[in-house]
Amino acid sequence: MNQSLTLFNTEENVLNSLKDDLMDIESIAKATQLGIAQINSIAFSLQEKGLIEIIEEKSTFIFLSDEGKKYAQFKLPEIRLLHYLCKTGAQEISELLQTQDHGMEKAEVTIGLNWLKKKKWVTLEKNKNGETFLIVTETGKEVALDPCCEEELLSLLAKSDLVLEKMPSKNKKSFTELRKRKLLKEKEITTRKLCLTELGKQVVTGEIQILKEVSKLTRDDITSGRWKSVVLKPYNVTAPPPTIYLGKKQPFLEFLEEVRRAVIGMGFQEAKGPFVEMEFWNFDALFQAQDHPAREIHDTYYLKDPKYGDLKLDDLRKKVKATHETGWTTGSRGWRYPWSLKRASRLILRSQTTAVSMRFLHEHKTPPLKMFCLDRNWRPDVLDATHAIEFFQLEGIVGDRNLTLKHHLGYLKQIVVELIPGAKVKFKPGYFPFTEPSVEVFAHHPKLGWIEVGGSGIFRPEVVRPFNVDFQVLAWGIGIARLAMIYLGYNDIRDLYSENLDLLRNKEVR
Repeated sequence: MNQSLTLFNTEENVLNSLKDDLMDIESIAKATQLGIAQINSIAFSLQEKGLIEIIEEKSTFIFLSDEGKKYAQFKLPEIRLLHYLCKTGAQEISELLQTQDHGMEKAEVTIGLNWLKKKKWVTLEKNKNGETFLIVTETGKEVALDPCCEEELLSLLAKSDLVLEKMPSKNKKSFTELRKRKLLKEKEITTRKLCLTELGKQVVTGEIQILKEVSKLTRDDITSGRWKSVVLKPYNVTAPPPTIYLGKKQPFLEFLEEVRRAVIGMGFQEAKGPFVEMEFWNFDALFQAQDHPAREIHDTYYLKDPKYGDLKLDDLRKKVKATHETGWTTGSRGWRYPWSLKRASRLILRSQTTAVSMRFLHEHKTPPLKMFCLDRNWRPDVLDATHAIEFFQLEGIVGDRNLTLKHHLGYLKQIVVELIPGAKVKFKPGYFPFTEPSVEVFAHHPKLGWIEVGGSGIFRPEVVRPFNVDFQVLAWGIGIARLAMIYLGYNDIRDLYSENLDLLRNKEVR
């Protein structure tokens, strides 16, 4: 008795392309001129009919993160610092953090120091003056001569991705360490290979007759009567449809647009300011002393060329100068130091959008006024779950007569709740050189707990009087990215800027 089996033309093509041994999907696609996705679909259909067997192999591919790519190019911070110490000899820690001779940023130096101590490549010794020096150990000297295992793995990954299961055992320990440091990423990929079953071999050799199966009838099939000799494929109404990724806005950018609409809806006027700013607007106008630690190279990005902006000692700068030196007519004693116009004209990357508030007050002196700025700032910082070097800040000021701290707290709470309905907010007393009283704003993150999202307060007389402003000004700067983490359900601030397509595609549209 002759056996028969129904197959589509594409299924027959795939079946005939198989040899006795295993064939991967890519080879079959090349032989049949069919797409990879189509081959996968056909393979599951042939498996259900008992004609082939699908063998799945899972492999974990290892590749470099963005930070890992940087270190693959310039070497790990501890290696660069080790070479510098071997070249210069013992170094005092504070000097090492301040010097630029090693060509490393402060954040990299801090990371390098931690790993040098952890790996016991250096020891710490104090001199008679109580200064702590770094001394390279014998182990450190040996490492400086030959690339360490971690450097070797970074170099290999810079050339191509590696399969974890095929990685040499000598690299396994380095992989574990680099993964903990988030310098490596991994992705599991499933590869499929097909082979004929005994039934499949009988079909290929012609022992079993193949009947044509069709999913739809054409006009010619009906008029010619051919429909009587074909087999119609049954419909599976429970089969899931293919995944379609619709175009949508990047989640963080969409959130920023919502923030802008919400604050404008509360009656605020938007203002802008330059990214490259003079210290005068970023610090001096805010009564921040020129020897304040935040103005050092470790907390501010300074421009190398040009180094200074055009700043004249006009009436405004004279009042700011007098306020810094003696307090002027503000009732303050000032900071008691000789104020420098040259220092105030230094060019920096804006470290706070409060500089925009000062420019705005310089042009707008008639109350009431409500201004906001939603824009970028830059500060040298160690990247972690809640800190970034480039960050967005929601700056805001409200100016009018007889404003109090109660009004200020009300505005802050309204803004946060307006952006994130149901958000938990709390306030703590704080200190900022340009506000009094000062308030720190905290919001509750489901996983990270209470996180600081902003600083705020009422501008001091030393800030507003040089600008001829004779009314109270409420001011705040909110780290909007941290609120976005709560709103979008992210646990790491770096995910806001992620290039991970799976993360972006699967993020729900709000």
